[in-house]
Amino acid sequence: MNTSTAPSTAHVIGRIAASLLGGYAFTWGVTTLGITGLVALGVDYHEAHTVLMLLAFLVFLTVFLWAFAARSLTRVWGVLGLGGAGMTGAAWLLQQQLI
Repeated sequence: MNTSTAPSTAHVIGRIAASLLGGYAFTWGVTTLGITGLVALGVDYHEAHTVLMLLAFLVFLTVFLWAFAARSLTRVWGVLGLGGAGMTGAAWLLQQQLI
């Protein structure tokens, strides 16, 4: 006997928002930190940009799907939102050191 209930509308909207907004923020963080890190290592900016933009499709797809598969919606928001903000902040700090 299955005792689980259907998720509420708010929960579904929270998952959709986390997958789209949080996924975008996380992907932005990965991309900015990756480009900045590669440039700091001596890779040409345009090459680093191209590689990370191609990788961004896979990153976004992965975190988008994970947002629906994870058990805890709070954990999804924490990982995607805080992770994206943290990586973007780290990229900004690294970029300030390069200038």
